[in-house]
Amino acid sequence: MNTSPLLRAAVPAAALAVLLAGCSTDRDERPAASSSPATVSAAQPTTAAPQPTTDAPQPTSASATSTAPQPSEAPPATPAACANDDLDVAAGPVSEDGTLRRVDVTFTNTSPKVCVLVSYPGADLVTAAGGVLVHVARRPANAAPHLELQPGEKATADVQASAVDTATGDPCGRTGTLVVTAPNTTESHLLPVNLPICDATISAVG
Repeated sequence: MNTSPLLRAAVPAAALAVLLAGCSTDRDERPAASSSPATVSAAQPTTAAPQPTTDAPQPTSASATSTAPQPSEAPPATPAACANDDLDVAAGPVSEDGTLRRVDVTFTNTSPKVCVLVSYPGADLVTAAGGVLVHVARRPANAAPHLELQPGEKATADVQASAVDTATGDPCGRTGTLVVTAPNTTESHLLPVNLPICDATISAVG
């Protein structure tokens, strides 16, 4: 039997289609991981990134001392002026130097605290009845030193008078008993000392 040319051409074409279908089946049965690029994963870093800490950094002691203001020290307390009750007032013996008569008056701090003598002491020469013969005016307080006395410590002032009246050159006719007022006080202390009443003076304490 004679086969037509059209049939002969169709047979090889059908065989070729079968072969192609087999190849396609083989490709479909292979594992997808070997041919698909989507299965290849990028290399991951082996070291984990450091996590931020939650604690805020604390200032070091050096920075704290350098930036924090330092409290200022309180100034020392100034001792109070010596009150009359804080002092014992006494006089030494009278010394003579020519016509000059001198006596040292001591002021002793008998209190348990430090006190300050401020200004000049005052002095008077009085009669036996208490009448003032000579008043020695106090000098200004701003001209006198401030003298601190520890408990039991003494300060002295020098009282002077002349046995001669410097105005006339005659002997000073009268004497009086010494009365002293301590610095920064108003109470007088009668001392067992007699001095001429002429040109009487009293120094600052020292």
